[in-house]
Amino acid sequence: FFLVFCTALGLLSLGLVLDIQFHDLVLPLLGKPNWFLLALLSPYAGIYYWQSGDRVDDCSVKLSTNEGETENEITVQGSEEELERMWRQLEWKEKGMVKIPGLLEQRS
Repeated sequence: FFLVFCTALGLLSLGLVLDIQFHDLVLPLLGKPNWFLLALLSPYAGIYYWQSGDRVDDCSVKLSTNEGETENEITVQGSEEELERMWRQLEWKEKGMVKIPGLLEQRS
């Protein structure tokens, strides 16, 4: 509902600007337009988002081991946003990288 609310505010603002700009406008067959009725279109923003706003995030994971089975290597492919979220959640590190705790992080 937040998207519908923000769209309604935007369309009401646009209606105010159009009403000020075209105050004396008279259209044939319609008369003087009420620009604030544009805000009635705001629920369509929510409908569009709910129907078309879904995003499919695909990730592929490949697990490989060396010949002696002493070391495992995980290869993950996917969108950058999903990989960042996965790395933070699982506390993974890149190969050869060492995590240095920040000033505000609690040390264990």
